[in-house]
Amino acid sequence: MNNRRPLRKIAYILLIVVILLPLYYLGRPAANGSGKITELRSRYSMGQADLGKLDPTSESMRLASLGLRGIASTILWIRADYYKEEKYFDRFSATLNQIALLQPHFISVWQFQAHNLSYNVSPEFEDYRQRYEWVKKGIDYLVKGTKFNSRKPILQYDLGQYVGNKMGKADEKRQYRELFRNDKDFHEYFVGQGLNALASDALGFDQKPDNWLVGKKWFEAAYDLVAAGATIKKSPHLLFSYAPLWQMYNAEAMEEEGVLDERARQAWERAGRDWKKFGNRELGGISGDAVILASLDTRQEELGNLLASFQELTKDVNAAVVEAKRKRISEDRLAAYNKPEADRDMEERRIAWEVESQIKPTLQELASPLPRAKQVEALEMIQKIKSLEAICKSTRSLKDQVNYAYWEMRAAAEQQETMVDARRLMFEGNALIDVADVKGAVDKFEAAWSRWDKVFRYYPKMMTEEVGEEVFKSVNRYKKLIDKEFDPSFVLWDFVSFYQSYDAEKMTSAVEESLNDWVERSTKLGSPEEFFNAPLSETYRTGDQAQPPSTNSDTPKE
Repeated sequence: MNNRRPLRKIAYILLIVVILLPLYYLGRPAANGSGKITELRSRYSMGQADLGKLDPTSESMRLASLGLRGIASTILWIRADYYKEEKYFDRFSATLNQIALLQPHFISVWQFQAHNLSYNVSPEFEDYRQRYEWVKKGIDYLVKGTKFNSRKPILQYDLGQYVGNKMGKADEKRQYRELFRNDKDFHEYFVGQGLNALASDALGFDQKPDNWLVGKKWFEAAYDLVAAGATIKKSPHLLFSYAPLWQMYNAEAMEEEGVLDERARQAWERAGRDWKKFGNRELGGISGDAVILASLDTRQEELGNLLASFQELTKDVNAAVVEAKRKRISEDRLAAYNKPEADRDMEERRIAWEVESQIKPTLQELASPLPRAKQVEALEMIQKIKSLEAICKSTRSLKDQVNYAYWEMRAAAEQQETMVDARRLMFEGNALIDVADVKGAVDKFEAAWSRWDKVFRYYPKMMTEEVGEEVFKSVNRYKKLIDKEFDPSFVLWDFVSFYQSYDAEKMTSAVEESLNDWVERSTKLGSPEEFFNAPLSETYRTGDQAQPPSTNSDTPKE
């Protein structure tokens, strides 16, 4: 029995040697001609050095964990949560840095803890200046993460969101934006990290870095990585919409802060160009055809022409196919279908709709009875029709998701001097209320209303969303100043009537029908140049008939 133990040990040793030999062979340096693992790692850029920066301290900590890096990281995460709950924020920050050193190439570490710093810790402080510093810590954490993960554009994307959204949409956004534009050390820090926050396209109206425009540059850095072959788990139509949207938010912020002159108009002009460029970008494809948001009208026209050609090709068989399908419908259902619409009750309307869908021929049903030569042509047309329908459906869906039509129209409207003046006068009116200058505020408001009326006539969809809400609030403030109810002589009477329904019901079928009526009338008003260069006294209240405004004056009284 004892004699077997040495033999067993020798067998174990030989087995270990047998296992180690192929591992040694495969793991040798590629320069020796047989290092297959090294060769594959190099070919597919799988080494840690290919992911981004290698930090000596990080590597030392990884080795010191003796293969227990996951356990060590878990312990540090638990400790970090404890420090956050107990509000030991300095220790919390230090622990996050230790986690990053242990797991520098784990993207979620940087994302989760940056969010902790900027969104969870910062609100714990009462002074907005302290909150701003913790928002900066989160941003700084993400910047460090980009150095360790240079092939992962998601962190540049997150930086665009933090610098733009967190500083530009928070409750204390005015204070944050002011602190950011004067934070010279932070701007120079960005420059040192490879992003020029002092470049001309990152400067706002006061020639200082603007948080929206710097955020836009981070998005563009992510786009560059994607163009170079990096991957990001974001839908292209959403990913590429952010840079032009941030340009629009920059213009919005300028207006909110009272910059209502040529600089605001130029900011919207830049935003319009960016949005148009985005609309012409290829966003993947369907059946080999690229989806381009701005091409929807062209595609729909192409589809309409193709359907018309198909109808012409199948016109001789259409009646026969319909009649054959009618014969399969019961007499009582056909009776409901043949009734005049005004005479149908609710049940008969439902039946009529069902019958209509049953007897309407499909494209395949129209192609089947055709002669052989025409049938081949029809089938080819059906294939093209289905492909175009799929492209139009996808394009329409993507446009709706990014609210493309609204922002396209918004950029065009905001470039009109009439709208810039309308915003400026309304801003000044609200400012005069704050200093108790009632007469001055009324004069400013009344000068603004005739301009807003003109904007809404040409761009009726501006009555919805942020712009409509902002104007409606100011109209209510004006109403309190004059202390009387509005009547149809009020220049914004139609807007007020519409918005009251819209605000109460949002977009019901009745409200949508009302808005569509506005849109239909706007198509009869000529080009923007003709309309906005016309005298301001023409308000186009109903149809095409011009009526004088009911304001006291078209120009503000100083």
